[in-house]
Amino acid sequence: MEVFLELKSTFYKALEEIINIAYKNRKISQKEIYDLLTKHNCNFPELEKRLFAKNKRYQKNIYVLKKQDEKMYSLRINSGILPYITNLEIMWLKFIMSSRYASLFLEKDTIKKIERLKSTMTQIDANIIVPKNYSKILSREDIKKLSPKIKMIVKSILEKKLLIYTYRTRHGTIFKDATGIPVKIQYSLKDDMFYVILYSVEQKNFSKCVIQNLEDIRYDSGNFDREKILKEYEEYLKKSKAKEPIVLEVENTRNALEKAFCIFSAFEKSARFLKEKNKHEIKIFYYNFEEAEIISRILYLGKNVVVTHPEHIREHIIERVKNALETYTENDLV
Repeated sequence: MEVFLELKSTFYKALEEIINIAYKNRKISQKEIYDLLTKHNCNFPELEKRLFAKNKRYQKNIYVLKKQDEKMYSLRINSGILPYITNLEIMWLKFIMSSRYASLFLEKDTIKKIERLKSTMTQIDANIIVPKNYSKILSREDIKKLSPKIKMIVKSILEKKLLIYTYRTRHGTIFKDATGIPVKIQYSLKDDMFYVILYSVEQKNFSKCVIQNLEDIRYDSGNFDREKILKEYEEYLKKSKAKEPIVLEVENTRNALEKAFCIFSAFEKSARFLKEKNKHEIKIFYYNFEEAEIISRILYLGKNVVVTHPEHIREHIIERVKNALETYTENDLV
């Protein structure tokens, strides 16, 4: 498995699922195969030829499926396949352990298991990478202080618990003993910061907070009508959901696709490959209060991305680009 080759890493997951479904059901339909390839965003003609053993270079073919009729296939092997880990993946996992964020998302037992993995490959020296995207306004909080905050917020999101907290804005304004329900956590690649979207019980709207600026976080002890607040929250959240997703067409040049997935990692999305255009389509599902931020991120991707829907987002981006061009043109003339 070549994990750093985009086509092959996703293709392996699709192939694994195809084989295991065919083994379990003793057969698999052509439609199911195409659906799985599409699901894993690897419905490329070249990969389909390899899977169905139609590549003219026979050594490129994967001879695991046997055609029964025009619609059904069976396996040439009499077993499913289990996930496996390669030396390259072990090397990468161990490198990830050098991140200050590893302990935020992995249990101690998982970290110990990864540390015990053995590989014949030389490990990556973490010191060769020097991050330059740290915030110029905020210094990064120690991970031992940040970790319990994030874990408490995650639990609150999963269990819909109310939080009481004190928040200090970037400009020094303090909101003491505010009450809110966290909706989602976001990570910004731009400044290496974690944010939380909170529903404010007092203001009845959403706010975006830097997690490290939250202090004295605790669960609500019962001073509020929790059921009423949750009902208001659910209703507000429902109304805030955008009626349709933003649809992007991404031309995968200059790592545009990878950048798009990184930039929109915090948003619910789906993706597929458009054969006829040789482009990827990404649908981004969002709340109305996130619209300005999404537009800003789309503009960051530049000419390799085109917004196809909805129309009001297209018009907004076109207007922003026109204004930028006029501004730069005027400055050049001066």
